[in-house]
Amino acid sequence: MDVRSAYSSGLTGFQDASAQLSKSSARIAHAGIAEKSMTENPQTPESRSPSAERASTSLTTELINLKVAELQAKASAKVISTADDMLGTLIDTSV
Repeated sequence: MDVRSAYSSGLTGFQDASAQLSKSSARIAHAGIAEKSMTENPQTPESRSPSAERASTSLTTELINLKVAELQAKASAKVISTADDMLGTLIDTSV
């Protein structure tokens, strides 16, 4: 296994996790703003629009996406750490 490709894979995974984290947190913030406007203009449960239910489903989805991004970042950090250990071992054996 090439150490550079391991570093590259770890870094790419970490960057993807960071991008997903940013997207999901922005969507959650946007959903919070939409929910605040709905509480300022309350509707009866019968008149609640399907978009309100989609917003709560979307919020749940985005929270799951945040957790996935966290796990992806942790896994990518382990890949980088392992590549670092591998490189250290290669340097130690060649010296």
